[in-house]
Amino acid sequence: MNTIFNGKHWSIQRFISGFANNAFLITCKQTNKSVIIDTPANPTALIRAAKNTEVTAILITHGHRDHVEGFMNVSTHFKVPVGIGIADKESLPTSAQTSINFATNPRLEIGNIIIQAVATPGHTQGSTCFIVRPNNNNEHAHIFSGDTLFPGGPGKSTSHERLMQMIDSIKTHIFTLEESTMILPGHGEFITVGNSKKEYDRFSSKPLNPKLFGNVTWLQ
Repeated sequence: MNTIFNGKHWSIQRFISGFANNAFLITCKQTNKSVIIDTPANPTALIRAAKNTEVTAILITHGHRDHVEGFMNVSTHFKVPVGIGIADKESLPTSAQTSINFATNPRLEIGNIIIQAVATPGHTQGSTCFIVRPNNNNEHAHIFSGDTLFPGGPGKSTSHERLMQMIDSIKTHIFTLEESTMILPGHGEFITVGNSKKEYDRFSSKPLNPKLFGNVTWLQ
């Protein structure tokens, strides 16, 4: 069963494919409108499920190949607006209609669901997280973090400066959310903001190696 959240107003389905990537289908129960987040390779199950909904947008967390390898397959079935951080736009085929500009239009309404795009550079310069909550705000929010944040630590960084940029993104845009907010990354399992902050507090309580970058874990 790929449904990971089934509330009164909306549902979230997860599809694992490609390089053990998570792709998500978020559906408004009142309108059956949906949005796809990320398009890894071999998205057959994602496409099959999405065809039972009215897909209104495809959103990409960042431009690394494993998150966009199935993009052409998905976009062939669903001719809908596409959103990706502008700095990562070149990772998509030139034919892609990237008509959602997060800089000018960060707030999307999918049926009765609100999706807020927030720029979280660090893992890539165009990395974007998506905060999803219903209009009535009675259900817990979820944030789709791509490879910016996982249970246990941030995504891979290519320099110490990029690591610090990613940590700043996490502290500014993720750790300021309600502690009950669920973090859904681009690979693996999930964690709440509250528990992720506890992990980070242990990391930040120790002196920081000024040369640290790469695969960093909070509890190392």
